[in-house]
Amino acid sequence: MKPVKRTLLVLVLVTLASFGSLAGPRPNPPERRSEPEHDFYQWVVSGQGQKASLAQMQQRCDRVLDAGEHLSCSVSVIARMFETKAANQLPDYMLATQRKHARAIDADPELKVLFSMFGSQSLSALRATGDFSVSRTQRRERLVIHPYSSDVFIADQVLPFIDVSAANGHSARFVLDTGAPQTRVNHDTAKLMGIKLLTDSHYAYSTFYGERDLSARLGILDSIKLGGSEFRNVLVFVSDRDNLFGLDLISKLGRLKIARKTLELNPAAVVRCESPIMYSRADINQRLVIAARLDNRVTQAIVDTGNVDYLTSASPGDPINAVKSLVPGNSPLITADRQHYQTFKGVLNLPGHGMAVTYKYYPGFTIPPSWVLGRYVPSILLGWQAFNDFELNLDVDTGRSCFNSV
Repeated sequence: MKPVKRTLLVLVLVTLASFGSLAGPRPNPPERRSEPEHDFYQWVVSGQGQKASLAQMQQRCDRVLDAGEHLSCSVSVIARMFETKAANQLPDYMLATQRKHARAIDADPELKVLFSMFGSQSLSALRATGDFSVSRTQRRERLVIHPYSSDVFIADQVLPFIDVSAANGHSARFVLDTGAPQTRVNHDTAKLMGIKLLTDSHYAYSTFYGERDLSARLGILDSIKLGGSEFRNVLVFVSDRDNLFGLDLISKLGRLKIARKTLELNPAAVVRCESPIMYSRADINQRLVIAARLDNRVTQAIVDTGNVDYLTSASPGDPINAVKSLVPGNSPLITADRQHYQTFKGVLNLPGHGMAVTYKYYPGFTIPPSWVLGRYVPSILLGWQAFNDFELNLDVDTGRSCFNSV
């Protein structure tokens, strides 16, 4: 899928003026016309585009006259539907797009997979799904973050697990994962929580660690609760991997703070903002990004609480470092790990912070590229270990989100 973008419909009223006498015929009423859309993507990344409703986004895309560009912006609308969890709007819009662009979709393997994601039974189930809604708690709540998926099983790696409950009373621990664009539920939890599985749906996804074409289905959760906040009619991905509470739902919780041991809902408004965070959209992927430099390379840091490392890079270290005492690639490697990643020492610069770091590079990485200063650059992931030094203050609604030192 291509990068996605968004937003607001501008109508131009054309008035046909009449200069006849007062006794003459009445002038025609103004004719309403929509201007052709010349740059949908420029609009969609603007402030208006980012805040636009689905209806506004569809109207803007409908004004795109070029067939190829119209297909592209239609895919962007579909991506926004996934992001906003508008499950019941997906069937008719996807089918209408498929009818209009059948040849182009059939000729593009990637688009062909996208538009065959749902079978007829899934489309019927999606149409019958109620509107997605969020009921946020108004109280200040501190929820415990657990280091493991259960109190019995102890994993080698520590990640932030949070207790999530379903309408039927069953609860499970999910990784609180700001790096996961979509919430994911494993098969066992899906059965226990009573998820309505879309049996003829299929979706292939990749992981950062080089795994590709992993299989998933989709399903609908009637209700899912995190603390006192509740989500209804939630479209989720179902696979054989860990439960992930993704950014699609995290971003809809309102103001929150993620620290090493607690998730706080409705915390006091943040006063200091050392490293501003931007909520970025691309396809069905949402990301929390910070302008950064790693070894003097301009990049974007993605805040990814579901990544076990302190810092992971999309590209290996440069043999020439700005700080000569910290030469990338000089740190020892464990033989067993050589097959999976390399470690480097370098210098990370975030707004207001400069620090020496040891970071990892995975040759089969799938970190998405970022658009910075008119060009694509590699990205880096700030993982859960970084929360020993930092905390995340997130407020997507107001646009004031920050990554602050503890």
